Amino acid sequence: MAGTSEPHASAFSTAELEFLAEDEMIEIVLNLRMDTLNFIYGDFGHFRPQIPTQVPMWLAVALKRRGKCTIRSPEWMSVGASHG
Repeated sequence: MAGTSEPHASAFSTAELEFLAEDEMIEIVLNLRMDTLNFIYGDFGHFRPQIPTQVPMWLAVALKRRGKCTIRSPEWMSVGASHG
């Protein structure tokens, strides 16, 4: 029908949403000691093994791919999270 929109349609494309989500801060647990990492975006660390710390999602994914950390799922990703 003309003029109707899908109830879950977004004003952003999937690629745009992924780009925006990359800066979301999430919790990781490193399995090794690392010094502070310095980026244009900011400084992260001093990392200690088995101590949870907050980093942007892009950094968490990069560390996870290298086998250096585990990512703790954010509460908003849980099945029981409110949708309000």
